[in-house]
This record gives sequence, structure tokens and C-alpha cells, in this order.
Amino acid sequence: MAKSKSDISLNDLKAMLPQEGSSAEQEAALRALSTLSPEDRDLLAAVQESPYRLTTLEQFREFPANTEYFVLEPSIRKVEDVGWRYLAQHLDVLLPPELLDAIDPVPFGNHAMQEERGCFTSKGYLTLSGDEWEHERPRERQTEKKPSIKERLEQSRKECANQSKAQPHREKPAPER
Repeated sequence: MAKSKSDISLNDLKAMLPQEGSSAEQEAALRALSTLSPEDRDLLAAVQESPYRLTTLEQFREFPANTEYFVLEPSIRKVEDVGWRYLAQHLDVLLPPELLDAIDPVPFGNHAMQEERGCFTSKGYLTLSGDEWEHERPRERQTEKKPSIKERLEQSRKECANQSKAQPHREKPAPER
């Protein structure tokens, strides 16, 4: 029997996890995934069937905060469906049925799939939303601490003092008469 939307169990989620890391890391990833709604579990299942599959425990831990990174359209199951959606989004006029019947949606669907980098899964049509992936720990910035104004003034004073010591004071020549 095929699984319905709400039939993705914790065991199914656990089977999706890569077999790497410590048992504590595995448990942390499973805990994070256990908070997913049935719709988000379907999204994860679709992602795992796609070229965008998650491959590290870190990605699985971060997935609940990144469900908006992907778009799953369960009602879109064929290239024609993608084509009709593309046409609906891009046509500014309402066409009569006899003109709609003359349209082949497949080339439009293929074009949209290339443009969106979409793919079909058993859960529907999957694309990337364009949102940035949110990491648990922000990447550390490799910037040096800027010196304060006071520190910069002190540094400038020292440099000026060193320059005046290094260059002997020259007297101005007397004006010619």
C-alpha cells in the first residue's frame, strides 16, 4: 500500500539520515526532523528523491528552519502541468477555449523546468525558491578588529614623532637680499 502524506514515520526519517557522525549527532538530527509537519515531511521525502538531496547530518538538522528553501507543488505531476502553470503566469490575456486547445504546453513546461531547475518526485514537482539556506551557526567572519579612533590617533602621533626624529630639522635658507 502506498504511503499517504501523514505516513512518513520517524523510522522513515531515520532511514533518510546519512550513516555518519556520532549517535548523539544522529539523535540531534532526528529530534530536529521529528518537529516537521506532515507537509514538511513530504517535502523532505521529495528533496531526498531529487538532485537536491541532503547529504550531511548538519543539513538534516538545519532542514526544519529551511523548508522555505524548496517549493513542492503536489498537484503538478507532468511536464504539461508545468507548461500550463507557466502559461498562466506569463499570459496577460484570457484565451478562449479554441485557442487553448491549439497550445502544446510541453515546450513551455520543458522551458520552465530548465529555467527553474525543477524536477519531478513521487510527491510532486520540486524547485528551489531562491531563498538563502539558513545555517545553525552563522559563519564566523574573518575580519580583524578595527582600531578605535583613540588608538588610531595614538598610532598617528607615534608615526609623526618617528618621522620627525628620522629627518633632521632643516633650517630655511635666509631670504636673498
